[in-house]
Amino acid sequence: MSVRVINDDAHFQSELSSAGIRLVVVDFTASWCGPCQRIAPHFEILPTKYPKAIFLKVDVDKCQDTAASQGVSAMPTFIFYRNRTKIDRVQGADIMVLENKIQELIGSSGGDEAGEDYGQGLVCTLNCKNSEHVLEYNFRFRWS
Repeated sequence: MSVRVINDDAHFQSELSSAGIRLVVVDFTASWCGPCQRIAPHFEILPTKYPKAIFLKVDVDKCQDTAASQGVSAMPTFIFYRNRTKIDRVQGADIMVLENKIQELIGSSGGDEAGEDYGQGLVCTLNCKNSEHVLEYNFRFRWS
């Protein structure tokens, strides 16, 4: 898998929608940005290291509406999404900070297999009819 280059605002929304519960890491970049160019080769290898995540690259000059709607005011900015929801962000060209955030969000040491992405834990509450008892179950689903 490789970094997917976003060409327009509709393409960005389409990629977020199709990702579902998978972690999406978006690099908001610009061709004229020196720090962006320095971190670019490192960002390009991340899909190999973290195959459970989706990596997108958005040129802020080509996708101005997307950059503005996501609150991008400096580059590089990396924004993390799950279920089309923004969950975190990192600004600056520090690959260690970026990788630490990816590991935190992807849950690299959790679950049955290292590197599996379990998404957010789900809680189901069942109310019994004709009773005041409430049963609460915690489920941990493996997303494939």
